[in-house]
Formats: sequence, structure tokens, C-alpha cells
Amino acid sequence: MEQSVVSRRREYEEKLERDRQNLQNIKDAMAKSNALSQNMASILNAFEDRLHRLENSVKPVQLRTLTLTRLQDNVAVTLRKLGSIVEFHHVADEVDQPIRDGPGVGDIETYLGLMDRVNRAKDFFAANNPGSMELANSTETFKIGVEKLVKEFRTILHQNGKTVPVKLMVDMATGSGDDEIVVEHLPEFLAVYFQSRATLLSRSMTALREAVRHGGVNVPTKKPIAAKDTPQRRQGGHIFRREPTQRPRRMSLREKPLAQASGGGRNAPTVLDESYVVPLISGKDWGSVEGTYAFVTSCSVFYQLLMSERALMHSIIPSQHHRTCFQQLLATPLDFFVAEGENLNNAVKRVLSKNDYQAVLSGLGILQHLQQLTPQYQELLKGLKGDPASRINMLTSLFENTCYKSLIEFCDYVKNDSDKISNMPKDGTVHEITSSTVSFLQQCMDLQEVIGKLLLPHDPSAQAATTTRPTRMALGSYFNKVLRVLTQNLQAKANCYENTSLQTIFRLNNFHFIHKSLTKSTDVLLILEEETPDIEDNYNDMVGRERMKYQKVWSKALNYLMVSDQFHKEQTLSKNEREAIKEKFKGFNTELDDIFRTQRTYALPDESLRESIRRENIELIVPFYRTLLERYGGVPFTKNPSKYIRHQVTDVERILRSFFDASA
Repeated sequence: MEQSVVSRRREYEEKLERDRQNLQNIKDAMAKSNALSQNMASILNAFEDRLHRLENSVKPVQLRTLTLTRLQDNVAVTLRKLGSIVEFHHVADEVDQPIRDGPGVGDIETYLGLMDRVNRAKDFFAANNPGSMELANSTETFKIGVEKLVKEFRTILHQNGKTVPVKLMVDMATGSGDDEIVVEHLPEFLAVYFQSRATLLSRSMTALREAVRHGGVNVPTKKPIAAKDTPQRRQGGHIFRREPTQRPRRMSLREKPLAQASGGGRNAPTVLDESYVVPLISGKDWGSVEGTYAFVTSCSVFYQLLMSERALMHSIIPSQHHRTCFQQLLATPLDFFVAEGENLNNAVKRVLSKNDYQAVLSGLGILQHLQQLTPQYQELLKGLKGDPASRINMLTSLFENTCYKSLIEFCDYVKNDSDKISNMPKDGTVHEITSSTVSFLQQCMDLQEVIGKLLLPHDPSAQAATTTRPTRMALGSYFNKVLRVLTQNLQAKANCYENTSLQTIFRLNNFHFIHKSLTKSTDVLLILEEETPDIEDNYNDMVGRERMKYQKVWSKALNYLMVSDQFHKEQTLSKNEREAIKEKFKGFNTELDDIFRTQRTYALPDESLRESIRRENIELIVPFYRTLLERYGGVPFTKNPSKYIRHQVTDVERILRSFFDASA
């Protein structure tokens, strides 16, 4: 027995010695680690100081480089301006002889280019050096060029004219024939005229479309005036117009006949009447079809150019040829314009077939401008053979059918969007279909009139309503239908989650997003209230119901926190009482850990919603847990209290504040 005690004592002493040795090794390792940490900290501090000194030394160099770059840019700009000024001094000498020689056969374009150079030089010297010799030379050369052009025009008229046939003159003298005799003057020149003008018109439209499409033209913006009976506010929109300037723009040589045709010279009003300018919707709302903005711009400009061509024709072509000439002149440009519209309509359909419903905005923007311009086109093209105005109407009907069909398909798309779990956000955040649908409705507000007109013929309730704005009623009915099917789809999607709390989080996120978007977008809310006056309250109630459902996640934990008896510190507890208290703390700890582990991965992207849910959790759990600690914390229900009382009140509150934070 004594030998056994001695051996055991020796064993304990050896074990104690080994532990002392291990402890010494740990202390040595800690000392080395502290030394390395201090060394690394000193190295980093030294590196930071050197980096700071380097930054201070480089900063003046950067400022100096920036200054030199600006100086270089200024020098380059100055040289370019100076080069253009120097060029004006040599223009008269360079083009004097070619202008005196007159325009050659088939070379009128080159000659007009020379005249334009002389005209720009003349305007420059007239504005900057009126008494100079260069101004006199430029003016003289320009006058010579004008005389040569007038002579060339007379020659062309004489070459393309023909004498009246003898037989026709005999018929005129004798009065024979049943029909009125009309002498056709310049028929060949007439063909040359409308072919040339049609070509220039087509080129102008092509250049405009390409410039707008590639960002080469900045169409000015202007906020359109909203209708008096429209309660909502309209956003700023683009408008194609000339902005007034202090100094009139110099007209090119080719623009002067147009101004003269309208009855004036340099200061005469332009033929492009601003009363026919059509406001364009905001550039950000043009949808996803390339070329939409270019075509919408050309819708307005094409009408303006046709007006200018008609005015020019009236001053050049005899009146008996006006209708024929104008019809022939616009045939090719109109074909191109309509073909481009049809191609764009097909492009809208192709994009829509890929479920990209931003293309609807493209089609609606085009339709809006076609509808606004159709009366002007009909008036301009009235009386022409073949009824070319009907082609504009056909193009408008084409876009009406496409846009209406796309609006109905969008509603079906929202209703039938896939509810597979693979398409669902794992953290229960706002679904893409929700944000895209709400964004689509907001974007539709810039086009509410054209959408309302599209929907009204298919909405009997809006037609029968006594409201003064049935189009708003039709639009409100459509918006409500979209939100209804969206809500139903979200309910179905939520059921894809197996976890009921995640289902609630998903519905809460999406319903709260819709409600908050409606409160911010008062214009959309006003449209929705046309049919459903309490729609905002409905979504607010949905959010409230989901918040109440969410609190049920704590039902099991709250059962553990319920306190039934109160014990004293000196009181002796029975085994069953001790086990009951242990079960309360153990069960609550387990529930809190499980809920925190899952819900820290859930998302509440809206900050106000996230903080309010956290606050509600704290207000629900912390008071009960505090009561549990106060009643049982000092009771001797176990020899190891830390095993069961793992959290203080502040710890529980900290954990609850970390919900919906994956980094916690």
C-alpha cells in the first residue's frame, strides 16, 4: 500500500515537472512573439513615415505636371484658333481664280464649297476687321461667285427648257380639244429638281440619325408644361428646338435660298416653325432598343424638313407643278422613313421576345411622337396622290398593336415568372421581379397618356366610368392588375422556401419594398388610387401581418423564458426543480444559437426595416430574459452556473442587434 502511494506521488511529481517545463516553453514562445510583434510594428511605423514623406515630395510634382498639362492644352487650342484665323487671310487668294472660272460641268458641289469658304472669311473680317483689305477682296470674290452661279442657273434653265410644240399652239389658237390645254414648262428640269432635293433630304435625315445615334448631337432639354388637369408632376424631358443666342448664327450658302424663299434674308425667320416642336421624354427612359432616340428625333425633324422643302419649292417651281413635284420629292425619303420605323418595330418585338420589357418604353416613346405628329403630317400631305399620309397612320397602328400586346405580355410575364427555388434569393431579399416591375411602372409615368389611350378601348369599366380622365382610369386599372399578379406571384415564390421564417422574411422584404416605392412615387400612387383608393393601406397591412408572423419564430424560446415560481438563494431545491431551471436556460441558449445562426444569413436590405425588426426582437426577448436571470440567476440549481447561464442581458441584446448581418 505504501509503495503504491510512493509510486503515485512520483508519477504526479513527474507530471508536474513536465507541466512546468511546458509552461516555461510557452512563456519563452510568448516572449519571442512579443519581440517579433514589436519589431514588426516598428518596421510598419517606419514604412508609414517613409510613405508619408514620399507622398509629400510627389504631390508638388503632380501639381506642377497638372499645371503644365493645362498650359499645353491652352497652347494647342490657341494654335488651332490661330491656324483658322491665318487660313482666312489666304482664302481670297486661293479661291479667287477657281471662282472666276465659274462652276464646271457636274462640279457644282466643289464650287459651292469654295463659295462657302469665301463667305466664312468675309463674315470673319466683317466682324473683326471691317476696314481691312482682306474684307474688300473677300467681298469682291464672293460677288463674282454669285454672278457666276446666277449665270449657271440661267444656263441650266435654258438647256432644260423646250419650245411649245406647233400642234399645241394651233390647238390653243383654234380652241380645239375638250380638255383645258396646259403648257408644260421645264418638265425635264422639274425631274432634276425633285431628284436632287430628294437626295439631299435623304442625306440630311441619315446624317441626323447617325449623329444622334452615336452621340454627335446634343439635343437641348426643356421641361414640358404639364396639363392643367394632371395632378401628378412631370419629369424634365428633351425637346428638339433651336436655343436663342445673342448673336445670329451665320447661314451657309445653301441655307440662304431657303431663307430668301420664306421672304427674308439673314434675319428672316426660319421655316422650321417651333409651334410644331414635340417634347421628348427623358433620355434615361428610351428603353433597350438601339436607335429609338434617333428615330424619335427624326420624327419631328422630318416634318420640319418637308415644310422647308415645300416653302423652297413654292419660290422656285411654277405653281401648277407644286403638287406633282412635292409628291415626287418626298416619295423616296418617306419610303426610307417608314421602312426605318418598321425595322425599329421589328427590333422592339425581337427584344421583347427575350423578356426584356424595357423595349416597351422604346415602342411607347416612338408611338407617343407619331401620335402627336400625325395631324401635322396629314395636313401637310393632304391632297397628294396615293395618300402618303396613310403610311404614317399605318406606322402608328403598327406600333399601337406592338405596344398594347407587349403591355399585356408584361403582365402575364409578372404573373407566370418561374418560382423555382434555383431562381430565389438565398437570403430572402427583394426579388428581381419586384424591383423591375416597380421600376417599369415608375418609368411608364412619363408615357401615361399614350398608355392610357392604348388601354382604354380594351377596358369597359374605364369607358363606362364618369371620370373626366378615362385614360387615367384605364392606366390605374392596368397598374393595379400588375401589382395584384405580382403579389400573387410573390406569395407563391415564398412557398419555395422550406423554412417558414425565411418565407416570412421574403414576403416582408418584397411587400415593404412595394409599399415604400409607392410612398415615394406619388404619381404612381395617384394612378393606382384611381381604382383602389386604399392600396397604400393594403400594402401597409400586408407588411404589418408579415411582421407579426415573423415574431412567431420566438415562440419556442419564449416558452423557455416563462417564469412560474420564485426561489430564494438559501432555499433547497428538489431535483425536479433544479432540472426544470436547467432546461429553461439550456433550451433558451439552444434556441437563441439556432435562430442567430440562420437569421444572420437572412437579408433586410432596407435599413429602417432592419433596425425596426431588431428593435422589436430586443423589446420582445430582453425583458423576459432579464426576468429569468433575476429569478433564477442566484438560485443554487447547479454546481456549474456558467454552463447554463452563458449570456448576460447585454450579451443577448448584442446578439439580437447582429441579426441580418452575415459578417457578425
